[in-house]
Amino acid sequence: MATIKLALVDDELMSRNTIKKYLEGNGTYEIAADFQNGKMALEWLRKNSIDILLCDMQMPEMDGVELMRNVHIIDEYLPIIAISSFDDFNYVRGSLINGAANYLLKHEITKENLLYVLGQVREKYHIVPAEKNICCQRGFCIYDKNEFTEENLMRLSSKGIINFHCHNVVPIAIGPDYKLSGGANITEYKQDISKAVLDLLNQILGNQYEYVVYVSKQYHITLLISFAGERSTLFMLNTITNLTGRLKRQILRMLDITVTLVNGEVHKSLKPALEEAGRLADILKDKLYLGGNRIVPAAVAKKLEYSMEEIPGSLWAQLSFELGHQMEESLGTICEILDLIEQKRFQRGKMLWSLKELARLLDSYGFILEAEMQQAVGPMEEYEEYGQLKAILLELLHQKIQKTKQESQKNYPPQIERAISYINKNYMNDISLEKCAEMIGISYTYLSREFKRATGMRFVEYLNCQRLNKAKSLLIREDIPVKKVAELSGFRNYNYFFKVFKEIEGVTPSEFGAKK
Repeated sequence: MATIKLALVDDELMSRNTIKKYLEGNGTYEIAADFQNGKMALEWLRKNSIDILLCDMQMPEMDGVELMRNVHIIDEYLPIIAISSFDDFNYVRGSLINGAANYLLKHEITKENLLYVLGQVREKYHIVPAEKNICCQRGFCIYDKNEFTEENLMRLSSKGIINFHCHNVVPIAIGPDYKLSGGANITEYKQDISKAVLDLLNQILGNQYEYVVYVSKQYHITLLISFAGERSTLFMLNTITNLTGRLKRQILRMLDITVTLVNGEVHKSLKPALEEAGRLADILKDKLYLGGNRIVPAAVAKKLEYSMEEIPGSLWAQLSFELGHQMEESLGTICEILDLIEQKRFQRGKMLWSLKELARLLDSYGFILEAEMQQAVGPMEEYEEYGQLKAILLELLHQKIQKTKQESQKNYPPQIERAISYINKNYMNDISLEKCAEMIGISYTYLSREFKRATGMRFVEYLNCQRLNKAKSLLIREDIPVKKVAELSGFRNYNYFFKVFKEIEGVTPSEFGAKK
């Protein structure tokens, strides 16, 4: 469908992004091109036809008034909407004298106000949407993978639709390290960030280099730069190194996120450059375990190998037991599961399945409900870095455990609370009534008496209870020898462990494990 074509000139990136955001998805108006200075816009306007120009008045090198004079030499009747940060009479007068169709103040621009002014200009100049061929574009952006081909790019280049020579081409893969969390529109967030990165590319590359970009469905960016006529490979590679370093710094400064970039080699023709671009995009996916915030030269990059292993069923069984008995040790088992995924580098599909199974278990035992998980994490499929997802999960778990502790906490005297906390944190070590009393700063006879009075259990009974709970969760694993279970649970003497276990549970440790 034909649209009214606009061009936007403003040296402020945020201002351009705001106006583009307001017109996003609008069926009537379309930003055909945007520029950070008047000289770039003027060169482009000599080769292209638009319906309305939106022009900032205060810009370096060539201000808005000068740009308007030059534009009206090219196209005497092109409507121009002047934009300014200041309600300054001289700028208003200068823009109107030079034929501005209307005037907008930046601090007053809203979506409604912008559309109202555009509508006024459209009506005044009787502008009717019509197809216009936008030619000789630098920074041509492709969103359909089927169009990012050698045949299509050469066709666009030969017809003059894009300003891009198909030799001396260097591919670069750009993956913004998106900061994700629940409760946000992730797709909209990624769209906004990727568009801002494209704007930064436009600022950095400007008219100096010919380039095209492809934006994938994951909002990764593949950049192809053409060094037409350049003979020195060293110069081209050094330029790419400087460019990616500058882009990385600018993204951090302007967007407050890091980025991962993979630099390709120089290719004499387009076909091998596109083939390498595909490999670079695959290398970007390795940030799953390697993390982001890196610049990787393709010459030294090695694709990670991923494991098709799964979390052992015995580990799931242990976690189920601990969650079912509301044991604090469940956090340690969850950490073991999360660490195993990272150490083995589970293939992405296996990783996601494991985390969703973990979420299902937490929900089924009422520990963290599905709605709580969704609010804190959001869609797990959208995360590109496992470390980020793991950190959010652990933070949520810690918060939940602290909340559960507070809700279930009994009103014990402070000294007894300290003793219970000491046991819960150290039961797997060689602790005793005497050591605990010394830590608290009271006599062991006083602690023994007050502990029994407050909890209804002797100190050693409570200690053995915690140790047995741990032992039972480990026995379910089946892959840990019984003697090792006793040791990991804090029992230093196997015979004593066997005796206590049989007295309390009514079965031997081996019988318990087999039964479970």
